Amino acid sequence: MASKRLGEILMEKGIITNDQLNEALQVQSSKGGLLGIILVEMGYLKPKMLANFLETQKYS
Repeated sequence: MASKRLGEILMEKGIITNDQLNEALQVQSSKGGLLGIILVEMGYLKPKMLANFLETQKYS
C-alpha cells in the first residue's frame, strides 16, 4: 500500500489549502528543497507542527 504524501495529508487534515500546497510545490519544483520546510518558510505551517506531524508519521 502506497503511503500518502505529506501535502495530501496536511490538506486532508485541514492544515493547509490546495492553493497553499500548489504554491509550495511550485517553489519546490523551481528551487528544490523539502516540502515541509518550504511550507514553514512560506508561513503556512509552524515548525513545531511540522516536527509533531513528522514524528507521528514516523510511527504510523
